[in-house]
Amino acid sequence: MRDAGKLPFGQVPILEFVDENGVTTSGPFGQSGATLRYAGMLGGLYPLEPDVMLDVEQVLGGLKDIAVALNPLWYSNVLPRLPTNGSLLPETSINAPQRDAVQTAVNAVILPTRLAQLERVAQAAKESATARGETGPYLVGSRLSVADLELFVVLNGLIDGSYCAEVDSVKLTRVLEECTHLSEVLHATKERLQQVV
Repeated sequence: MRDAGKLPFGQVPILEFVDENGVTTSGPFGQSGATLRYAGMLGGLYPLEPDVMLDVEQVLGGLKDIAVALNPLWYSNVLPRLPTNGSLLPETSINAPQRDAVQTAVNAVILPTRLAQLERVAQAAKESATARGETGPYLVGSRLSVADLELFVVLNGLIDGSYCAEVDSVKLTRVLEECTHLSEVLHATKERLQQVV
């Protein structure tokens, strides 16, 4: 697909629209964040009100910061895969002691700090929702949003090791226990997903 020019940014995922005959009518569109927001808008999971949108975007941005910090653990490299051919540059690879140092920093500093930041953002978003008269278990009150879904996918993947095996899931679980707003969102999102799956 990369060689055929079907990957706008040299990577998956992509989104294409096809007609009933399987013929591509538009796309491909790249970048998972863009397709997440697009699908969210179509499904009513991306808010149109600017202040609510900002709450959602803050959480998505915080989760992106976590993903950037995990790149060296995913790739054993300072850089992610090259957009030209999907390979990794050998000259930017990290050795075992460097990888251990990244893993220690991620578990001891980055994840606890980012989760504390996300907890404060979630608390503020819930307070804003309450002021708007929207009470509920999700980040923006009574409405499930793409931020709730992304938070659920990332944090559950970190806990079960599917997102990044090098994360200390026991420590992460302890940190999350102190993040009451995030925990409430995770629980409510899990319940909602079980209802629709």
